[in-house]
Amino acid sequence: MCGVAGFICRDPSVDVGNKFVEMLKLLVHRGQDATGMAFYETRDDIQVRVAMSQLELDKDLEKIIGKYGTVSGVRTYSGVGKFSFYEASVEMKPENVADLNWEIDTDSRFCIHSLGQQIKVIKDRGSAQMVEDCHNISTSGATHGIGHVRLATESIDNINFAHPFTTYLYPELAIVHNGQFTNYFKLRRKMEHWGVRFKTDNDSELAAHLVAYLIKEKNMDLEKALHAALDELDGLFTILVSTPDHIGAFKDRLGIKPMLYHEDDNGTLLFGSEQICLTPVVSDVYASEMEPGGVKIWSV
Repeated sequence: MCGVAGFICRDPSVDVGNKFVEMLKLLVHRGQDATGMAFYETRDDIQVRVAMSQLELDKDLEKIIGKYGTVSGVRTYSGVGKFSFYEASVEMKPENVADLNWEIDTDSRFCIHSLGQQIKVIKDRGSAQMVEDCHNISTSGATHGIGHVRLATESIDNINFAHPFTTYLYPELAIVHNGQFTNYFKLRRKMEHWGVRFKTDNDSELAAHLVAYLIKEKNMDLEKALHAALDELDGLFTILVSTPDHIGAFKDRLGIKPMLYHEDDNGTLLFGSEQICLTPVVSDVYASEMEPGGVKIWSV
């Protein structure tokens, strides 16, 4: 059992990061193995966040990044668990982001958490409170985001297997997922035949690559891609997908896993596995449940 949440905020005075952490704290009973968030900010630069197996590997990482551009504003620090983190701005050509993303991920010492001009992913071991205490969750100008609390069931308890998942196919896309895919191995072999490359054995990575592939290689918009992904995936699941311009949600046709949503009069949109997690933003909230097999898209 995991928990998911999402937030679109149209009020620039609201601290999206602070509110979002409070939302995830109210889902702590659904999983404390890891907590993660993907935010979208308005920035002029490309930013990278990487998990490293050792803090001293930052210079080796910069050798890889140096093939594509120059770094500035470097920050390295130790995480909650055994992993350390590297964060920096990268002056590089936007068209090379996907290649840099994959080259870093092919090195087993590193794992890309986010790389892009708007996306920022923070994820680590433990509860939302533990992640907040360890990481500087600064979201200047953030407009929207999605998040996840994890109870590890089918893959190892490792933050690189935690959500949100991003993808080299579309680095500004992220997904969070509650549930299980029963056709994971069959669909993975199919996607590998398409040329898709995998970093982990986590089924949520498969969902991220699938949606990104349908958008980038099949030229689908997000809504069509989610309908097509729903046709490919078997199992019990709810999924939130974020891009710089949208948040989308879809749910398996049996509808066992919960997904609630609410929009207030100011245009604030909230999503979550339970109604309680929406209350830090709207205290008197009455949320609607997504229908089984439903697909919904909201613009930022």
